[in-house]
Amino acid sequence: MFHDRIHAAKLLAQKLLFLQNTNSVILAIPRGGVIVGAELAKILGIPLDVIISKKITPPSYPEYAIGAITYDGMMYFGHEWERYRSEPRFQEEIQKKKQEVMRQILAYRGHTKYDLAEKTVILVDDGIATGATACAILQWLQKSATQIILATPVIPYVTSEIIKRFGVQIISLETPMEFSSVGQFYRKFDQVPDAIVQNILKKFSAQSKQGS
Repeated sequence: MFHDRIHAAKLLAQKLLFLQNTNSVILAIPRGGVIVGAELAKILGIPLDVIISKKITPPSYPEYAIGAITYDGMMYFGHEWERYRSEPRFQEEIQKKKQEVMRQILAYRGHTKYDLAEKTVILVDDGIATGATACAILQWLQKSATQIILATPVIPYVTSEIIKRFGVQIISLETPMEFSSVGQFYRKFDQVPDAIVQNILKKFSAQSKQGS
């Protein structure tokens, strides 16, 4: 069990030391993933950025993720997609989630331009559950990144097997067969406010400009 996200990140960093000071970039998934990503970026000496996708859920089952979407409309279809896609208001759900992703990306970054060519991208979250949002981002990354690594403190075994189909390397600390939630692996798993994420990104952006 991890004490908190910083503790988990320090342990995870030991498995990522081969990327220290390389032509890599950390793309963290807000919000908790940014706490982990910031610590990794500090230890490894590489830039930090964010990427977002949103779960798509049937209107009749708002907690059940059957896919996910990125800001530019890249969609991941889960195995239940066909079962629910004909539901009333389903297209509204897709458009709503796409707009939410765009709004959040602009709030955190101010733009949607990414320069990932020739780079190793480390996709980071504080834990993966169903993997729907990560899968949408991995599909999006495959358009531009040279190499993709998914780094997370915890990912269920079943989800890791799904993600391996994308041909990416997975680096994790825990891969449990039995899994109920990411939070069960942390003693302290507080909600992370937007303001903290924005402050972290501003700090790394300022450091990047000073170093260039």
